[in-house]
Amino acid sequence: MTVEPTLEEIQDSICELLRAEEIATLATIDADGCPSASTMHLAVDGLIAYIHTFQYNRKHTQMLNNPNVSYVVNDLPTDGYAGRRETRSLQMQGSATLVTEPDEIQHAVQLSFAQFPWLADTSMYNNIKVPDQGQQVFYRITPTRALWSDHTVRMLWQVLLDFSEDGREITGVQDYQAVIGRKR
Repeated sequence: MTVEPTLEEIQDSICELLRAEEIATLATIDADGCPSASTMHLAVDGLIAYIHTFQYNRKHTQMLNNPNVSYVVNDLPTDGYAGRRETRSLQMQGSATLVTEPDEIQHAVQLSFAQFPWLADTSMYNNIKVPDQGQQVFYRITPTRALWSDHTVRMLWQVLLDFSEDGREITGVQDYQAVIGRKR
């Protein structure tokens, strides 16, 4: 029998994955209600994610008009199918908020430099300003619901997660298979 991880262990595993994986696929919603996907870097503070973009990009306009977003992060084994028992993935739903406070912008910049060593070789974040003074912006994504898959627990082990209002902790977990009515 498989020992299920605790809420704290799940949260620790997700935070570890978010720090380790540099790239995520972000889905936003356009004016017609259709999803748009973009490959993005996520800088994280626990379960809170920050993304950097430019004001002239479609995702910026889409997040301003509809803050409901989703992103996917995967930890895929290098040996492909043979390593399938090591696969972990996170499908996160959240709310995107334009970061306007200078202190939080600097926090997002510091998180980015800590998580992405290659930034030190660029000037990308040298002139980050508040949104009404520049082209570059950060968004904070506060988690609201997620599907966590961890095949290190067992194959097809998946749980649905709920989060605190501030998105800083997981408050509930449900077995995904039971929720969708699939029998094991």
